[in-house]
Amino acid sequence: MVVVIAMLANPQYLSALHPAAAGPSVPSPQMTTPALPVTSGTQVTVTSGQPTPTLRLPLPPPERIYYSTNPLEYPVVTIPSNLEIYGASDIPLRRAELVSFRYINETRGGITQTFTVPYSLWVINTTVTSEINPQYGNFRMALCYASNGTVIDGQEILNRGSAYRTVQVSGVPMYMIISASSIDWYRIDLQTPRQYYDQVTR
Repeated sequence: MVVVIAMLANPQYLSALHPAAAGPSVPSPQMTTPALPVTSGTQVTVTSGQPTPTLRLPLPPPERIYYSTNPLEYPVVTIPSNLEIYGASDIPLRRAELVSFRYINETRGGITQTFTVPYSLWVINTTVTSEINPQYGNFRMALCYASNGTVIDGQEILNRGSAYRTVQVSGVPMYMIISASSIDWYRIDLQTPRQYYDQVTR
């Protein structure tokens, strides 16, 4: 009884018999990884353990080559009669991804403006269409040095069809002499393998 009375008379001793009240819980600190900056227009893909593919920009459209308005200023203005010495069409580069960088699209013959090709390997891809009188269709082309008119290469397509010529001349001014008879239209695409294109443009 004496102990009970003493504890009632001194309630501060009761707190020693109870554990201290738990304080508010403190959350564990969390590490936040800063976001990587993303450039506008570029998609960033993170793949664990795999290399990131190379981003290829869209290719610019090929430039058009027009006929010259002053053809008599060129050293040679007529196609030689022996184009057959340059042989038939070359075998296309089927395993290569080709990039068109210039083209000619016409319905008649003429002499083109001078142009320069920066690629050490490129091709002349020609398509001739003749629907009205295909039996009389005749297309002839001579690629010449602008400095002296020497013929670099030539093509001849009878009736209609396509021809393919590989060229390994670069860095010098050139022009084409073209003769077109009884054809509807023709198109010449100057193309180069993608690896040669990337070497020059990167």
